[in-house]
Amino acid sequence: MMDRRQAISLIVVGTALVASDGTSASPRVDLSSKVKRLADAYAAAWNASDMDAMAALYTDDVHWVNIVGMHWQGKRQVDQAHRAYLELMFKGVPLSMQEIESIVPLPSGGAVAVIRWTVGAFKTPTGQLVPPSRDRMSLMLVPAGERLLIAHGANVQIDEMAQNSDPIAMERHG
Repeated sequence: MMDRRQAISLIVVGTALVASDGTSASPRVDLSSKVKRLADAYAAAWNASDMDAMAALYTDDVHWVNIVGMHWQGKRQVDQAHRAYLELMFKGVPLSMQEIESIVPLPSGGAVAVIRWTVGAFKTPTGQLVPPSRDRMSLMLVPAGERLLIAHGANVQIDEMAQNSDPIAMERHG
């Protein structure tokens, strides 16, 4: 039996795959390229410490949940917090995209994307050295003309030891 989440996912994907005239559409290729362009722009802005370029990727009402659970609301707060932490501990810390793991189209022309990143080593405000890591970022993206903007972001550091106990990964490889 299908649960509510599966049913909603099928409706969302089905809606996105049918053009307004009822014929099959292929928005996935265009949507994938838009998501990749956004991810590339995000990484370029981070690596250049260009917070103006990063802020240009957000909607005015963006929400952001950072890696330690802080929740910032609105472009001003999200931009202010990213600038503060860039200066405090992330300036010069490299970020690179490993993979766009999934893209779920939304009926509006937007998407929910999950992107895996590598992040270089950094020091926390308390002086603790954090080794290089992998992060997983979920983004809700909305259309803005020919591009996508971030309406919601959540970033999670991947716990490498816990990955060995992931029942889904064990099923895939087992």
